Amino acid sequence: MSLTAIIILLFLGLILILFEFLVLPGTNISGIIGIVLILAGIYFGYEYLGATKGHIILISTFIVMVVTMILILRSNTWKSMSLKTTINSKVENIEIKNIKTGDKGKSLTRLAPIGTVLVNDKTFEGMSGHKFIDPNTPIEVIKIEGNQLIVKPT
Repeated sequence: MSLTAIIILLFLGLILILFEFLVLPGTNISGIIGIVLILAGIYFGYEYLGATKGHIILISTFIVMVVTMILILRSNTWKSMSLKTTINSKVENIEIKNIKTGDKGKSLTRLAPIGTVLVNDKTFEGMSGHKFIDPNTPIEVIKIEGNQLIVKPT
């Protein structure tokens, strides 16, 4: 096997690993094939070109892979692939002393079956069970589950 064929194997292996890393993360198929190609290229380098050239191929392959990963991680590749939105909202904890079952209020949005309700002049997430409740409908709190009020129309 010639040096050119070994370099092609190593290059294809590197391309497949990068493809796995950047384009299809989680599939593992191209990454495994890329690793097999790189290991085959290193093996054939030792087998057909001798130990000295095999060592050179092994070390240079390692250096190329490390440098490539460093360049990819430092480039703006991740900025173009990442989400740029931020979440500025927070979950408001319902204090039991402020809200209790039987309190009345109104729906601010349509509960289908989850929406926003106004109870005791505070806004909360409300759930109507399996029923739909239109906006501005009077409601009553029947249960409190975590940060959510279970309500029914009155």
